[in-house]
Amino acid sequence: MDNEHIDPVKPDSMALVFVYHCPFCGSEHVLVSPVQPYKVNCGFCRNRFPIVPVDERTVKYVYTMLGNGKAAIDPDFT
Repeated sequence: MDNEHIDPVKPDSMALVFVYHCPFCGSEHVLVSPVQPYKVNCGFCRNRFPIVPVDERTVKYVYTMLGNGKAAIDPDFT
């Protein structure tokens, strides 16, 4: 198949990400909807640090409101 004539692909779903900074070195860590507390391993300074989880109900609300990503590309989504 010729790659120049492929129709654009729509997203199948979405992910809600949150950015946490390492308290030791300040590097950014992007986590997908961390709804449980746990410790993150910093890939830069190798230290571990605990995170504050996000509210699971809020995450579910955002996914519902955006139709798991479909409403983000189609303003007439119902």
